Amino acid sequence: MAAGLAKVGAIFRRDVLVALSYPGNFALSWLGILIDVVVAWYIGQLIPPSRSFDPSGTVAVGYFQYLAVNSAFVRFQTAALNSFAESIRDAQLTGTLEIVLSTPTQLPTLILSSAVWSFAYTIMQTTVYLAVAVAFGLNLSHVNALTTVVFLILTVGAVSPLGVLAAALSMVIKKTGPVEWLSTASASLFGGMYLPVSRMPVVFQAVAWLLPITHSLNGFRAAARGVPLSGVASDAIWLLVASLLLMPFSLWIFAKSVGKARVDGTLAMY
Repeated sequence: MAAGLAKVGAIFRRDVLVALSYPGNFALSWLGILIDVVVAWYIGQLIPPSRSFDPSGTVAVGYFQYLAVNSAFVRFQTAALNSFAESIRDAQLTGTLEIVLSTPTQLPTLILSSAVWSFAYTIMQTTVYLAVAVAFGLNLSHVNALTTVVFLILTVGAVSPLGVLAAALSMVIKKTGPVEWLSTASASLFGGMYLPVSRMPVVFQAVAWLLPITHSLNGFRAAARGVPLSGVASDAIWLLVASLLLMPFSLWIFAKSVGKARVDGTLAMY
């Protein structure tokens, strides 16, 4: 276990150094937070408060409250989808993938460790986003911390397998495919990010129920309103079941893709 943690720490330090080696991009990512909040605030001024934006449907809530919480926490889906595949792709382009895979490191440790920095960075960005949003009027005085933490863990667990599958795809065909685009589009159209699912056509609601981000955002919005975990138990259970089913499957697929690349002799190709 000590050796495994040391490897996780080494990969984390590597990713931190890589991120800091591009100061311009690093700074722009923080500037983007302010821009996102300002845009959400302006949009919120155009749309009147509605009960549809409240998790319980009993109190009229402003659209800025609804959109800001969604925009803050949807970042975890983006991190889960991108970090694994980007790590594999960077290793392919720099020629280090074959060397890393030749070390006595278990594949689950290798692939899951590649997202540690990404999630840590996302937590920092989300915290800053919410802090700036509070300055613009976001009300977080009733936040339920337990509900927030549980849904944070479940979101990472349910969405990360999709990122691992994207990494497996990158291992075989050297491209990640439209995974990020499809996930972003699905969250925008069906996941309740911009429009409450309850206001969508029935067919769209059925599609929304199949998406992890829908249940994740339901939980985060409820947490922001102070709803206890029992009030969103169905969403939590959905994410838990998805995590337990998809994570072993995605790791198995990734191991198969590495095995195929080794047999084909394409580990060093990009």
